[in-house]
Amino acid sequence: MFNSNHLKANNEATKIRFFEETLINGLHIIFHQDNTNPLVSISVLYHVGTKNEFPGKSGFAHFFEHLMFEGSKNIKKGDFFKYIASNGGKNNAYTNHDETCYYEILPSDRLPLALWLESERMLHAKIDEESINIQREVVKEEKKMQIENQPYAKAISEIIPSLLFKKHPYKYPIIGFEKDLNMATKKDYKKFYETYYVPNKCYVGCDWGF
Repeated sequence: MFNSNHLKANNEATKIRFFEETLINGLHIIFHQDNTNPLVSISVLYHVGTKNEFPGKSGFAHFFEHLMFEGSKNIKKGDFFKYIASNGGKNNAYTNHDETCYYEILPSDRLPLALWLESERMLHAKIDEESINIQREVVKEEKKMQIENQPYAKAISEIIPSLLFKKHPYKYPIIGFEKDLNMATKKDYKKFYETYYVPNKCYVGCDWGF
């Protein structure tokens, strides 16, 4: 027999309590404390994806998913991953049509480290010719492996979206077209970074335990 009281109790037991605030610079923060494990999870979500791209400028959001691991003003090339691994953590990122998300999972006492790394990525990402050229080749190889050499992948990522959406930028593949990747300049990427990777276009989620 259906027990409505039991259902109500379960809903109350699983209710997630969180703190939410928007800072003066527009950065939106959601904080949740969970002491199940002594870990902290930081998710930094930027409101940028293929929906923000234009003809001849496809794949920019996905490109920045890679480029923003290259380093910053105060983080040497390749050291982002070293900071995470040497502190017992893991990290990654993903891009879709609507958003780009970076995340780290670390021991809970490394919360300041995670916030510093993300602030460096937001304020001082390294957008130079060397970094751009390195990641351009990385993305080309990713495209070959995950799309060109996989059955039906091109149809799913490129052909079907182009048939479903005639004008909306959802028609672009998330990884972009190789011709656009080859033509993009440092100036193009700098403009994209300064437009979308800013506090008022970002959500920061923090799940912290001790």
